[in-house]
Amino acid sequence: MKRFVPRLGALVLVAVLVGAVVWLRPEPPRPAPVPPKEVVLQYADGTRLWGSRDGGPRPDLVRRLVAALDEAGTSLEQLEPAGAVVRTTVDVKAQTAAAAAVGRLAAPKGLGAAVTAVDPESGGVRTYLNLDRLKDLAGGESVALGPELTRPFTEAGLTTLTQPRMRLLDVTAAYAALAAGGVQRRTHFITSVTAADGSVLYRVIGVADLAVDPAVAERITARLKENNGCGGTACVLAASPWAAGHTPELAVGVFVDEAGGAVDTDLSRTIWQEFLTGLGR
Repeated sequence: MKRFVPRLGALVLVAVLVGAVVWLRPEPPRPAPVPPKEVVLQYADGTRLWGSRDGGPRPDLVRRLVAALDEAGTSLEQLEPAGAVVRTTVDVKAQTAAAAAVGRLAAPKGLGAAVTAVDPESGGVRTYLNLDRLKDLAGGESVALGPELTRPFTEAGLTTLTQPRMRLLDVTAAYAALAAGGVQRRTHFITSVTAADGSVLYRVIGVADLAVDPAVAERITARLKENNGCGGTACVLAASPWAAGHTPELAVGVFVDEAGGAVDTDLSRTIWQEFLTGLGR
């Protein structure tokens, strides 16, 4: 027993010394944080729209596309480690034509204005242009609709596609349903998200509902083509400050904000027509 106690004490001392050595041993250096990679937004044709390393404030379109990423369940911050490429639905030619029309006709007068365009066959948003520093007239603000815009639907007994107050993008989507033979497709901005290694992180899944009987949609379209100033295109142009309509390939909506004062009642119509002319339609 006398021999056991000293040995036990020696073991305790060794354990304490080993523990002290382990405790004093410096931790291995932490790996350096991986620098974020650039996330690139592309137009529908693959050309560059914007990159996360671009300086300056984000344009309205970019802010809306970033919000669309959040709606799809991801974010710029989450995509930075992968160096992702985001293919959007926005058509560079259509976006440029809208900017030219609004820039020439509304901007010099200090008026807020917006243009949206939707592909009837996919629901992809081809144009999203907002000319207003304080409000998102293209898809953020719900505005009272005039009877001219809702009448084509209400006269056909359709009460779900239009409401007394709507966002411009939703109005455009309603007319896109007519262009698609009554099929309403969910509007979206993002087609796919791809990592730097080529792996697909996200791909849109189309959602479609039959909102209008095809025969009814065809009758409404035929009536809209008879409206003055439409030139055979299905449209409602005498609805200032609104204008809306569709071709078989594209539904287009225009809104001009009258809050700033008197507005030329033909301005929304003129922007609508000039936009389509810029697309060669």
